[in-house]
Amino acid sequence: MNVNIKWILLVIGIVLVFGVAFLGQDTIFNFSEEPRISADVEVLSPRMLITNEEMGVLTLENRGKSGAIEIEVQDVTPFTVIFDSEPPLFLEQGRISVIRFRIVAEKEILRLSDTRKKIPLEFNINYKNSEGISMSEVAAKTNVEVYRPKFEIKRIDLGGVLRTELQLKHGQNGLLMIDIESDQIFKEGDYWIEFISNYHDMEINSVDRYPSEKIHNGYRFIIQNALPADRRTTKSFLVKANVSPGSYETRFIINTNVFWRGILLDQGTIRVVVTE
Repeated sequence: MNVNIKWILLVIGIVLVFGVAFLGQDTIFNFSEEPRISADVEVLSPRMLITNEEMGVLTLENRGKSGAIEIEVQDVTPFTVIFDSEPPLFLEQGRISVIRFRIVAEKEILRLSDTRKKIPLEFNINYKNSEGISMSEVAAKTNVEVYRPKFEIKRIDLGGVLRTELQLKHGQNGLLMIDIESDQIFKEGDYWIEFISNYHDMEINSVDRYPSEKIHNGYRFIIQNALPADRRTTKSFLVKANVSPGSYETRFIINTNVFWRGILLDQGTIRVVVTE
């Protein structure tokens, strides 16, 4: 008799072990008649370029024994999340609901020093049972690697020669040559260079006749030819400045900033001295 009981207990133990392994602990030991939502989030590409838009899906499954109502989904993430579909008004037991969304990695997510970074994407799901009683909150979380183009000002030549400062005579043009390199292709008009200075009596023109725009304390040049990947490219500009009568010399700084989609990719500094 004792032997039979041992065998019976052994068989029950084996059934429980395999049941928990294949069906899950909650399924085996869940005797509650309440709804029980589980959630899973998936992004189509776990690696995305900054400011790009990426698609994703949030899957809700009611594994409980009654329907769930008043389902609310809240995103807790630095991404901008745009839902393309809403949570169901009622999720029956055993049913699955797929909520589609889009995420945008805004430029503030990465600093200038960050080339790539894993950003958490998290959703909190709240719901109630059929009697309007709130159930325990459910969370779904993943990480998305956001990266920015690797862009670098390789060298700034002043007048075609590497010098510490650009020396100009009053009203004289000085040649400024900027070498830049990127790890990916930039389309025409997709990136631009800005020259900013606290010295107002200054003029900058593009040798290659790129369209220019006068901005606060400087100029913006929209680059009208594609930038190849992994190859150094030179952009040339003419700088002209004036000094007030009777001045021996005037010194000032020009800050060079390269932007793509409004994102600062790299920057450099040029010292200028102007004499009569």
